[in-house]
Amino acid sequence: MTSSAEAQIELVRKAIDAFNRRDTDAMIALAPAEGFEYDWTRSIAPNRGIYRGIEGMKEFVEDQWSAFEEVRIEPSEYLARGRHVVVPATVHGRGRGRGGVAVSANSAQVFTFENGRLMRITLYQGREEALAAASK
Repeated sequence: MTSSAEAQIELVRKAIDAFNRRDTDAMIALAPAEGFEYDWTRSIAPNRGIYRGIEGMKEFVEDQWSAFEEVRIEPSEYLARGRHVVVPATVHGRGRGRGGVAVSANSAQVFTFENGRLMRITLYQGREEALAAASK
């Protein structure tokens, strides 16, 4: 694995760790001030859409964190593919309020880099779909 791929994977690990800690500031520090996108258009759950820039990132994560008492991304692997890192994962959550319902969902995210910067995170419903998108 090249040092570029290793650096990308390390940044993805930091991003997921920041999300799991609910550390918005750490997440913002990993993305460029302009041009960043969360692409959740393939979501079959809440938050379907595209979230642009730092404000979009804040809106997306705050929506996630406000809907769940607990929410955590558990990656199963990190697959470097050129300017992409594919991360199949299980997301675990527990709803708010008394008797919050526990949920989990499998999906894959593609983290896309341009000039060493994380520019986009795209949700896919499965590992193979994400790998196919990362090979284009």
